[in-house]
Amino acid sequence: MTKLIHICRECLKKWDSKKILSKCNFCQSNNVYFHREFNELSIAHLDCDSFYAAVEKRDNKTLKYKPVAVGGTERGVVAAACYVARKYGIKSAMPTFKAKQLCPDLVIIKPRMEHYIKISRQIRLIMDDATPAVEPVSIDEAFLDLSGTEKLHKCIPAISMLKIQKKIYSDIGITVSVGLSYNKSMAKLASEQNKPNGFFVLGKEEAKNWLSEKPISIIFGLGKSTVKKLNSLGIHFCKDLFNFEYLKLKQILGSNTLKILKLAEGIDNRKVFKNSSTKSISVETTFSKIKSEKEIKNELHLLCLKLSSRLKDKNFIGKTLTLKLKTTKFKVITRSVTSNLPLQMAHDLYSRSEELFENEIKDNVDYRLIGIGVSNFKENQDDNFQLNFEDEVKNKKNNLEFAIDEINSKIGSNKTIIGRHFNNKK
Repeated sequence: MTKLIHICRECLKKWDSKKILSKCNFCQSNNVYFHREFNELSIAHLDCDSFYAAVEKRDNKTLKYKPVAVGGTERGVVAAACYVARKYGIKSAMPTFKAKQLCPDLVIIKPRMEHYIKISRQIRLIMDDATPAVEPVSIDEAFLDLSGTEKLHKCIPAISMLKIQKKIYSDIGITVSVGLSYNKSMAKLASEQNKPNGFFVLGKEEAKNWLSEKPISIIFGLGKSTVKKLNSLGIHFCKDLFNFEYLKLKQILGSNTLKILKLAEGIDNRKVFKNSSTKSISVETTFSKIKSEKEIKNELHLLCLKLSSRLKDKNFIGKTLTLKLKTTKFKVITRSVTSNLPLQMAHDLYSRSEELFENEIKDNVDYRLIGIGVSNFKENQDDNFQLNFEDEVKNKKNNLEFAIDEINSKIGSNKTIIGRHFNNKK
């Protein structure tokens, strides 16, 4: 019989046993976790518990037991809801007026993005002490690859993550949930299981059986509309995917069919992204027909939103922006601008790229491709992460963009329609 590896979440001691032990051999705590694969698992996902609301409760002790939501006013939306508020059915992206109907005593606090970013930097520094392979997903979550760190820290990755969890709580005053597994998708799913202040492990041996009984909505990449289509065919759980005709699945899932099937089995070969290896990030689009200047600017704005999202996901801030144009005669034009001001926010990317584009507009010249990229990243992203809040207009633009980012992170990427693109969505 394979030995069970036990770890105490209180004293962080580790020991083996042939049977399940509910009490720590060292400190007698009942807070014991056991798993057969502890020694083999090194991919983790760390997620702050109701981050914005948790920070507000930390800063104002009178809010500790009250339902709190961070978001807009009566016409706004909820960006984050604490766990007390969630008991009333309040969720992120819910209109504020509806949240107040569900809970009249709800305390609504306007977002303090600059403050949250500061706290996020502090958490990032704690993660960086554990491993150089940290991939931020958003302001409040990240993947970590702790492969090869056991010799340095004198403990297995599971204990390193428990140390991180404890340090964030003691030093910063908020709780985080940790998922530990053998790849990114399983680590992400694990971190969602025991919130708040959770620690959950999913091993390779148990993955497929564990997933088989879970609803297909748990699979990364399946949106609500796709889930509904699959449900209408009788596909409700991951195990239903395995026995369904592949060609019929492909009619719904398209080129993602094989990827979705692999994720449903716990197969995910993506690596944890290391910031230091990237020199630039860019996006581009090719036109199927000749577009007007206004239409090209709309495409440029969409590219800026996409590029900004990628920069924020990686916590990258650049200094150099490059615009790429290709004419219908296949002539490639590139123009760059370098500034000491940070390049990450979509509205900044657009204002600067639009200016570059306008300088290149010429009569009787049509374009078939447009692209933008950011490079010249700052060496220490976190230490230099100071977005420009020098005036009220800038502040409002930044806060609005952060609010939209938060909504998209909860309901799906680019679900929020920007006014300039509304007519294109009809």
